[in-house]
Amino acid sequence: MAIGSGIASQMVYMDESTYGVAPSLATALPLEFRSETLALTKTTVQGQGLHGGGLYDRAGRRVLTNYDAGGGITMDLQTRKLNKLLFAMLGSYGQANATLTQIGATTVYKAIHQPGNLGGHSLVFQKGIPTTDGTVMPFTYVGCKISDWTINVATGALAELDLTIDGRNELGGSGNSDPLNGSVPGLATYTVTSGMDIFHFREANLLTGTPSLASGVVSLSGATTLANIKDASIKQTLSFDDTRYFLGGGGFAAEPIENGFRSLTGTFTAEWLSAATMYTAFAGDTSLALELKFVGPTVGVSGGAPELLDVIIPNIKLDGESPKASGPALVTQSVAFTGLDDETNPQVQITYQTLDTS
Repeated sequence: MAIGSGIASQMVYMDESTYGVAPSLATALPLEFRSETLALTKTTVQGQGLHGGGLYDRAGRRVLTNYDAGGGITMDLQTRKLNKLLFAMLGSYGQANATLTQIGATTVYKAIHQPGNLGGHSLVFQKGIPTTDGTVMPFTYVGCKISDWTINVATGALAELDLTIDGRNELGGSGNSDPLNGSVPGLATYTVTSGMDIFHFREANLLTGTPSLASGVVSLSGATTLANIKDASIKQTLSFDDTRYFLGGGGFAAEPIENGFRSLTGTFTAEWLSAATMYTAFAGDTSLALELKFVGPTVGVSGGAPELLDVIIPNIKLDGESPKASGPALVTQSVAFTGLDDETNPQVQITYQTLDTS
């Protein structure tokens, strides 16, 4: 019998073949997470017909109209089982470089993700929630899109990945008459991933340089550490029309469609240095290239290769502030930035190296 507390919680995910239809979870990938807020939301309408002096709303005039689902997942930035998430984060479906490819004779695989179309692609997530008697109850979220994601790291801390999930429905309990899912999926078998590492601050660096494009892949030449960085964060937010409810749809939404420009933003905190690089770029609104790079230990055979997660934004503008002396402590700058399209390079690129093969 499982432990009757959150210790026994579990999370798995995988691609859907058809939007909103729960696939078999036999090959679902495990996620090790810290917390989650995934939940079902229902919309109800209460009728208020006058009824001969009645003083209360009548139960018979309450109607359930729509269902929605979603929430957040917070997790350590793990070195394995992320590649399918990266597809959903950037829309890199169909890109040859985004498929994990073996690096030489090592057992390390590499994928490079760039922005692409998210239409026709969705994920399913399932969480297992323990009851106090030790039973782990499954709740399955179908028709899921990642509406925003954040990668952040700070001095003395593990790197973190935060996801916001926009889903079509939650399948739990006895179900809710979802026309695409006649039954509620059972609890998936959770398999702990051996050799799982976590990216952390000692493996991180924030760099700047000159972006160059070769064979469709962007890199920074002359990359140097941006400053004395204490923390850094990169966030992408997508805009979806998730109100596509139609007559005959049973109160469930059709697949969300992007209906606005993607937002690429971030922040970092740096010590105030005499070179005044950040202030000069901020004041002149000049462009910088940014690279947040995590280089883990060397793994694999035949010399191996490092576990890696590398985020490059070729063009950012600083939206930060002038330095301020608020007391006797070292002066720091809190710098916000916005990633923009320079019309030459991909707006953002994430390179991933892992022991996973797919």
